[in-house]
Amino acid sequence: MPTKASTHRHALTRVSQISICTVAALVMCGCASTYRQGDAASDSLSKAGTEIREESQAIDVTLASLDNLVNKPGPDLRPQYARYSHSLDRLVAASKRAEKSAEEAKKKSADFFESWDKKTADIKYEAVRDQSVSRKTQVSDEFNTVNSRYRENQAVIEPLISYLQDIRTALSTDLTLGGIQSVKTLADNAEQNAQKVQTALARLSDELYDSGERMSSIGPREQPVAEGGVGDSTETNQQRGNLPR
Repeated sequence: MPTKASTHRHALTRVSQISICTVAALVMCGCASTYRQGDAASDSLSKAGTEIREESQAIDVTLASLDNLVNKPGPDLRPQYARYSHSLDRLVAASKRAEKSAEEAKKKSADFFESWDKKTADIKYEAVRDQSVSRKTQVSDEFNTVNSRYRENQAVIEPLISYLQDIRTALSTDLTLGGIQSVKTLADNAEQNAQKVQTALARLSDELYDSGERMSSIGPREQPVAEGGVGDSTETNQQRGNLPR
């Protein structure tokens, strides 16, 4: 039969074991929280890449409906105009979603990098700490480059959307064959500028996916294939200047 003293010692041992397990669990959660923030940032970047692709698709649909209205006018122009107007509204909505996703990715990435800095400060060995600082600088610089690229492209998309809205407004007051003919050159100009924008968006979407992948604790994931790519600030400025004021 166990004595009162042995029972007491057993109880103390159990309490000690539970306490150690609890502390270990808290430490593990604390360590895991930072990389989980990295995964959250990664997911937000991938989502932003998806929204950019949907924005690009919305541009395609809008331009196709405008081309159909201008170059293949039917006996009743109203249905074609309605399709163009509806697709343009969807483009505006897609652009807003892309903007919201980019802002979310920026915030989650900032939270991740802030936590990274705090964790690095706790590292005692200088060599390990320096390596962590170097790695964090590399990842954050890559993100800042992608974020800057997004801002450049958004500065091109906004005037393109405004240009397409102006064409819609002009046609809303002159939906006639003469009115259609008067905007034909404007529609052609929008098409030419949109092609450059589409190429830039394809590259940006790829870069968002790649940047997200570098922040993820999960291995490479399948992503859509994009064609070509531009996006340097010089070409972006040229794109912006092509739309007449």
